[in-house]
Amino acid sequence: MNIQDFDALAAKLAGVLGAVVSMHYLQGSWPARLGMAASGSLVAYYASPYLSLLLGIPEGLAGFLTGMFGMAIVSRGWEAVLAAPIGALWQAVIDRVRGKGA
Repeated sequence: MNIQDFDALAAKLAGVLGAVVSMHYLQGSWPARLGMAASGSLVAYYASPYLSLLLGIPEGLAGFLTGMFGMAIVSRGWEAVLAAPIGALWQAVIDRVRGKGA
């Protein structure tokens, strides 16, 4: 295995490890926490190269931090989706299209 391949793999694995660390602090069932860890890992996989260039930090550190905080962001986003009054929002859109809304 080439050392550059190992460094690239370690940088990507850092995002997974960040999500696993964050999983310990979040509430929910095991399947929900594993799903959030997977989503945090995906956020880290795609966002860490950009954040590494933007902030000037190593990609492994950016991956770890993005995995750790990306999971929390996804968790809060999912809570917001569950709390949103979807039925009332769609009814407001329908009323607006039909001309009944103000």
